[in-house]
Amino acid sequence: MFLGTYRHSVDAKGRVAIPARFREQLPSGTVISKGAEGCLQVYPPQEWAQEQGLRLGSTTPAEERRLARMMFGAARECEFDAQGRIVLSADQRQYAAITGSAWIVGVNNLIEIWNDEAWRRIGDATPEEYTRIQDQVAQQRRAQRT
Repeated sequence: MFLGTYRHSVDAKGRVAIPARFREQLPSGTVISKGAEGCLQVYPPQEWAQEQGLRLGSTTPAEERRLARMMFGAARECEFDAQGRIVLSADQRQYAAITGSAWIVGVNNLIEIWNDEAWRRIGDATPEEYTRIQDQVAQQRRAQRT
């Protein structure tokens, strides 16, 4: 399980350090790709395997084909250097608008990487906004169970 929020600098080559407690859970075969809302997502192999259900075929709906192309076309295997850094490709950095620093966020089963401005909008949620969202999600879960 990935928990916590960490801010790290991104160097000119696009390298960013991944926290040690996260690296311990990221074996060979870990993949980074585009995520929703403009972040990057880091998938351990077992999570990435679930995403591989997006397959192209003659009967694949257009939106599913488009998502598969965007997600798999932007995906790269993570390779850690001796300092525990991974390289964010230029297209990944551009997609997520990441420049000098990035927020590394544990989100249970995977990791998200955000730019400063976008993460601050999420992280600066008021207690009222947090409560509203939590209640809305709980209501949606109850509706799905019935």
